[in-house]
Amino acid sequence: MTTRELYHSVGLSTADITKIDDPTYVWVIAAFAKREDEPAAAFSDFGCALNLVKRVNAFVEGGVGLRPVLKSTNKLKTDRYKRLVDVGLTPYMVSFNSNRNGIELVDDLCDDLDELSVDKLMRNLNRIGEIASVVLGDNLFGTFWAPNGHLAIKKAKVFKAVLDSLKDKQLVREMEAGRKR
Repeated sequence: MTTRELYHSVGLSTADITKIDDPTYVWVIAAFAKREDEPAAAFSDFGCALNLVKRVNAFVEGGVGLRPVLKSTNKLKTDRYKRLVDVGLTPYMVSFNSNRNGIELVDDLCDDLDELSVDKLMRNLNRIGEIASVVLGDNLFGTFWAPNGHLAIKKAKVFKAVLDSLKDKQLVREMEAGRKR
């Protein structure tokens, strides 16, 4: 595949290609299947953004595109994930499916590329008031950055073990509180 073919395969037009060295633009990535005005990440370096798109396109159904956006209109934090991309990590979307009791990769790109953490999960849950149902495992999705899908699954399993431990401690506290009444 030629460079021009590669650029077109990630959704870049001829006009977009002329902006590669223009410092007034940042490069945003978004899944083609999602609305174009909802990108997942922004990069000041075209090469970094292209590297991430090439890696993610290996598994995202429908593909991921790249496009230039004026810095002045960009709403995302630029280069938030640059260090992760530079060291060769890829954001894998992982599903914790309680119905099938499994952890699996999803062939999509999360809207939020921040890695799932217990702190982040608890902040989100406290904000929306659904601690019990999500902590108990109702189809949780999240991003895990790893060099490959196998290691993303391993990270997700460790995360689930921590989450299960916290859930068990919460249940014990609730049982003890019930006995004191």
